[in-house]
Amino acid sequence: MRVKNVIISLKLPKKYDILIQATVLLLIAFGTLMICSTTVGKTAQDTMALPKAMLKQGVFICVSYCLMMFFANNFSLSKFRKHYLIVGAVILIALFSTRFFTEVYGSKAWIRIPLPGMEVTLQPSEFAKVYLIVLIGLFVEMAGHRRLDFWSIVRIPVLFFAAMLILIVLQPDLGAAAILCLLAAICFLIPSHQGLRQKQKWVKWLLVIGSILALLFTSSIGIKILSEIPFLSHVAQRIENTINPFNDPFNTGYQAINGLYGIARGGLTGVGLGQSIQKYGYLTQSDNDYILSIIIEELGIFGFLFVVLCYGLLIQRLFYYAFRTKSEGYKVILIGSAMYIFLHFALNVGGVSGLIPLTGVPLLFISSGGSSLMSIMSAMGICQAIISRIRRQGADQLPNQRIKKKES
Repeated sequence: MRVKNVIISLKLPKKYDILIQATVLLLIAFGTLMICSTTVGKTAQDTMALPKAMLKQGVFICVSYCLMMFFANNFSLSKFRKHYLIVGAVILIALFSTRFFTEVYGSKAWIRIPLPGMEVTLQPSEFAKVYLIVLIGLFVEMAGHRRLDFWSIVRIPVLFFAAMLILIVLQPDLGAAAILCLLAAICFLIPSHQGLRQKQKWVKWLLVIGSILALLFTSSIGIKILSEIPFLSHVAQRIENTINPFNDPFNTGYQAINGLYGIARGGLTGVGLGQSIQKYGYLTQSDNDYILSIIIEELGIFGFLFVVLCYGLLIQRLFYYAFRTKSEGYKVILIGSAMYIFLHFALNVGGVSGLIPLTGVPLLFISSGGSSLMSIMSAMGICQAIISRIRRQGADQLPNQRIKKKES
């Protein structure tokens, strides 16, 4: 069905990647199963907790799936070029509007929509990550092989990145800010355009220096410096909890300790689906930040390996098509989306296992939360649209040629 050149369909376009689609659906089904399991732990306080959670999750899945189908059937760089300013403005307004909603866990990162019997929250920073990946891909593709200087290529992406980063830091949501910075750096390093090569060396050095500083801040001197800065004092506390959560086991270290208890209790085979103890009030974020702890407690190392294999397959398929295309813009979007998945996985697993400070980053496809699910499903729809074009038209016809053709 077409409505003014917009395809409305619940089917993916021809030549889509069936492995990506199957893996995405498996992860969503697995995540829904684990959200059901974790929500059972809340029924002592609210007997309707499970039906409400399932209703909310069902709505998010339906909306997310429709978004994936919409982008898979309608996305193209030429269409995105016409609308990127409007989409970017909407995301910036949404990021700014979070300041007028209630603070949760020290952050104003959500738009809160009250509904009868429940509350729906949206986190605009999740959509900002996908938007930035596609925006960089667009301007890299538009540059093509033209002899353009650095600022001519990246001016608009850098301006949007800076505006989004400032608004996210002011919330404050340092986990989302860190991922946004890393995604911007990775996407910037992908193109081989001559106008970017010199600055790409600077970005590599910035990543090295940033990694060294991150290690230094885990020392006692670094923690003391962070604790003296008002808006970073909570970061110092999280680093201390990572080093030794038993310093304050009944307060700031409580969640970290119980997350580790869940992992230790699961062992190799787990205690059985639905048999977790930690979800009964010990982990308040058992369906979100700490859902991995419940997965390992109930399903053991095999549950964790299932998640790892699914993520690994998604990342491998996205890199596979990125290496098959000559389009720089397509490469940025495919690799950027793969790194979006990897960074969320690494930061969530690292935080729950106590290897790095917890950043509040969800486990994509699995943790509860409509924003993360809608954003990653949108990214998968965009990637399927690109993969379909790569497989149907071949890598020789570059999208920047089609953009130029529409301009003339």
